[in-house]
Amino acid sequence: MVVLDSATSIIETTIHPSAVIWINGRQAVVATIGGEGQLSTCEINRGLEPEPSYLAEVVDAIGERERVLILGPSSVRLTLEREYVTAFRRRDRLVDVEPAGRLEVQTLVERLRVLAA
Repeated sequence: MVVLDSATSIIETTIHPSAVIWINGRQAVVATIGGEGQLSTCEINRGLEPEPSYLAEVVDAIGERERVLILGPSSVRLTLEREYVTAFRRRDRLVDVEPAGRLEVQTLVERLRVLAA
């Protein structure tokens, strides 16, 4: 992303491909941003899937990102952390894994914008 300041010089703004995820045992909301600033969100419902299949689907939705924040109220949050690290072998990309009650998509997007900056 290129921004022009008041002196009309060009300032490069780096966006780090990032993801913020809220997850519980039944549903996950994944918000991602790419290096060009494209933002997307998706909801994944577990339905009758076994937990490993559900978590694999969430990890796939996250993709390989430079920064990842995982939020949620239960142990599935920690299990997702382990699955992500196993899939991409990059523990250093997990910024935080913290407990949180249900969050609105807009709140996830706001946290994602801060994380990606």
